[in-house]
Amino acid sequence: MSEYSQTFVRLARTMANALTAFADDMEVQALYSTATGEEAEVEVPVGRGQRQQAILGLEALAGEEGLKTADIASAIDYEATNTHGTLQALDRAGLVELVPNASPQRWRLAPRYRTTSSVFGRIASRLRDGEWTTYGDISIAVRGDVKAARGVGQAAAKLSDFPRPAQILMEGGRINPQWRDAEGRGPEECRKRLEQVGVRFADDGHADPAQRVTWDVLRQRDQEEPVAE
Repeated sequence: MSEYSQTFVRLARTMANALTAFADDMEVQALYSTATGEEAEVEVPVGRGQRQQAILGLEALAGEEGLKTADIASAIDYEATNTHGTLQALDRAGLVELVPNASPQRWRLAPRYRTTSSVFGRIASRLRDGEWTTYGDISIAVRGDVKAARGVGQAAAKLSDFPRPAQILMEGGRINPQWRDAEGRGPEECRKRLEQVGVRFADDGHADPAQRVTWDVLRQRDQEEPVAE
């Protein structure tokens, strides 16, 4: 390789490292921005017509347990049969969903409209020893997009009872350089906790990609496994 080629290679590697560091900084700032509180921004569902909007405005629909059709009908002063038809229309529009395995049927807002720290925590609780996931994976598992990744990061960092916070990493399996536990210990403590539960690391400090649990697995576990009381 000529001296010119070697110089070009060194320059390219230097630029690549600088861009990677810049991307890391941008991701950290996005996750830990103090512009918002502990919750991600919650989208407001908008229905067609007065009846749909009345249903979507019921506060209890934002909870995990939801409401029975009869309770919804009573709350909006509407016939149960017509209320059920309206709920089906809202379901087709992706605004509400049936609570899995509930009998009798119960309805609640679709995941993207009930984004809260408690939901993030429930999804994180589906992680097991020897596994890790990302802020984005939890966001997708909850609401179908990565818009709540910042909220996941904030919840994991600030809530003392958030499940397995050390096992939620940045994209590529990188430990967030701003990670801190309740006693102020930093990324070294995070890695220690990860290694204690069996997560392996490469020489470059990235967690083993074979141990990553993606959003679809988290969502499936959440649908199949009972919620711990």
